[in-house]
Amino acid sequence: MKLISKTIETTGLVSHSKCLLLDESLPIAPDSRVRVIILVTTEAEPNQWATVALPSPEEYVDKLAGLHQEVWQGIDTKTYINRERDSWE
Repeated sequence: MKLISKTIETTGLVSHSKCLLLDESLPIAPDSRVRVIILVTTEAEPNQWATVALPSPEEYVDKLAGLHQEVWQGIDTKTYINRERDSWE
């Protein structure tokens, strides 16, 4: 799988129904899947927020490679994945 990422920073508000309402529209196609990381603050005004440096998605792959491989010992992963996909339908 090829991972392509684009970072967009914006602010927003969590509504009473716990929906995220962004302060501006996003420059992406409708129905795009996104990963959302929410930074919550109650003490600072938005112009006082610090920038947080997160590792790039490529670094996630390096950090997670081989993690918990013992869980998959003795399991045919192709069969497992196909069984999971079949359960979605």
